[in-house]
Amino acid sequence: MTPEPQELTVGDAVLTVRERNIGVVYAVDPAGSGRFSVSVLLSDGTDAGSYSPGQADELLQRLGPTGVTYSFHSAMRLRRDWQSGYFKQAFATARLLAGFVDPDLLGT
Repeated sequence: MTPEPQELTVGDAVLTVRERNIGVVYAVDPAGSGRFSVSVLLSDGTDAGSYSPGQADELLQRLGPTGVTYSFHSAMRLRRDWQSGYFKQAFATARLLAGFVDPDLLGT
């Protein structure tokens, strides 16, 4: 069964389907055919990397918007921004949204 295409945007909370990790989309890049690849930051600060549109459809579950805006410049700056707490509220919102999907995820 082919998953439904999803249009993820910067600031969207996502759940990795296999690992059940909470993430936030920090970058969106054109991938052709009107679709976009997305890059995801996990709640522990790990850069999960980029997902092609097909990978995102299959491996990410959109939870909803977190309200964060972000302009990606470099991996070093992304790490520094995460460490400084820039994404703190976004991940709090993402955990709340994930709790509606799986209550066990509220504390992650």
